[in-house]
Amino acid sequence: MPERCESMDKYISKVKEVDVAAVAGNKTLAAAMDRRAVDRCKKAIEKLGIVHTPVVGTAMDGRRLLLSGQSELTALRELGVRKMDAIEIDITDDANAKARFSLLLMSLWEKPGALCEGLLLQEALNAGTSRLELQTMLDKSASWISNRLALVTRLDGNVYELVKSGLLEPRSAQEVARLPAEVQFAFAEIAVREGLPKSAVEQLVAGYRDESCPDAVKAQILRDPRAALKRMADKRRAVKSGRSDHIKGSEPPDIIVEIIKATRQQMAALRRVLCSGMSFEAGVHLETLKELRSELITLFAVVSKSISPAGISPGKNHTPETGVECSG
Repeated sequence: MPERCESMDKYISKVKEVDVAAVAGNKTLAAAMDRRAVDRCKKAIEKLGIVHTPVVGTAMDGRRLLLSGQSELTALRELGVRKMDAIEIDITDDANAKARFSLLLMSLWEKPGALCEGLLLQEALNAGTSRLELQTMLDKSASWISNRLALVTRLDGNVYELVKSGLLEPRSAQEVARLPAEVQFAFAEIAVREGLPKSAVEQLVAGYRDESCPDAVKAQILRDPRAALKRMADKRRAVKSGRSDHIKGSEPPDIIVEIIKATRQQMAALRRVLCSGMSFEAGVHLETLKELRSELITLFAVVSKSISPAGISPGKNHTPETGVECSG
């Protein structure tokens, strides 16, 4: 029987025994399901039973629709299990209830950060589990295990105590571990004192680690991180504004030289082909050559205007009306 909370008069638990075959799978969850996750679920179920209870919604017509736990449901079916415990939710009141409950469940599911994973791995190693066993158990590569463990060994012991005491979030500590060991605790202390969110910690750590970061800014990050954040934001805006002004302005001379160089090469190649005596099918190339002539006339006028308002003489071997003459 579900337990009741007398102060609120609401059910604490809605776990019920349901038929596995009666629960319709969730196509959206199934599309993102990893085969290896199902295999791990099967192993866990065989040893421990269902660790993560599936959540099932009961529709108005009596159908049971899976809202969470696709890997568990698939594993149970493959193991031939007929009955399972599931949290049953009524979704008959609203047509959008299924979607809303699914989003709520997704928001509640939180994967441990890299630091937490590293700490758990370290505990397992200290208890006698080998790295190879960890790789097999978690279906992870040797480099993945090493990277998580390296994160733990890089973290200053005093910073780890801040995490254990609940003063510093593990994900923020994960960023702090990227700093030089000698400044980690000083930065972590002021981050806690200032109540900096993980996003701010991430920006400050990235700024400190930037090779072009001046020593004065690094000192400010450790002394007054909020002022340093503002300083870094101002610099980003200035850089962005400078880039915008560059885009709005005229093309720099070196770009123009490169374009002219490439254009000359293409013109020389075309001239060699046209003057080589090769036969061309008029129906295939005539219209294209006419279009090219028109474009060259337009380009000629633009170049002439750029050089001199009065224009320049095209030369005796170039006539815009007839194109390029072949000589020698």
